[in-house]
Amino acid sequence: MGKIVFLGTGTSTGVPLIGCKCSVCTSENPKNKRLRTSLYFEHKNKKVLIDVTPDFRTQALNNDITYLDAVLITHSHADHINGFDDIRQINYLMKWKEIPVFLNLPSSLELQMRFDYIFRDTPQLGGGKPIVKLHVLEDYDEIVLDELKIKTFIHFHGKIKVSGFSTDLFTYITDCSFIPSESLEIIKNTKILILGTLRYLPHSTHLTISEAINLVKYIKPEITYLTHMGHDIDYDKLYNELKDKNIFPAYDGLTIEI
Repeated sequence: MGKIVFLGTGTSTGVPLIGCKCSVCTSENPKNKRLRTSLYFEHKNKKVLIDVTPDFRTQALNNDITYLDAVLITHSHADHINGFDDIRQINYLMKWKEIPVFLNLPSSLELQMRFDYIFRDTPQLGGGKPIVKLHVLEDYDEIVLDELKIKTFIHFHGKIKVSGFSTDLFTYITDCSFIPSESLEIIKNTKILILGTLRYLPHSTHLTISEAINLVKYIKPEITYLTHMGHDIDYDKLYNELKDKNIFPAYDGLTIEI
């Protein structure tokens, strides 16, 4: 048994946006309150985090995350890695056990530049620093954590190459505007598809609702959850539009028992 937990389901700004007075940003529906997009899952006795958002501290507190067997990074945009320093508290709870981090080469280089103090040989005084080991992924690769095996594949966020992850239970795709045919064949007929979808109107680097629906028709998952949603999307409205297609907007804190 295990679980999938949506730690955050919002785009880079989160929802509500600072200063915005639109109907979604001022909504009293808690499912319209979205921290930056991240996922946590437990499967085959492993606890894994996908992306470390600027909201990770809050997400870890909200969901009682105290141990990690691995961290997977999709890409190096700020909303996906800028909470990286908060991993050190997880290290502390794990008695300073090293945590493996899996990411593609561009993301590895960017992470080491942005958080250079973590990777310097000189000691970091004060509150300490995350104890991690970076593992660079190829475009098509496999992460093996004892019995848990995670296939990796690529998709594109505009021109940026992003890592997707697929287990025997679910496939995770965040910021996305195009998926190569080789990747589509890997994830076809996945049980649970988690797909980043920004808004209704066209966007140069993100899928729209209609584009996501077309992808779902091709991939043919058993069920789909949409994430990385902006303030154009009202939860109840989208839920009612898509429920008959077995596609559902996710929300912060949504937990799927697996």
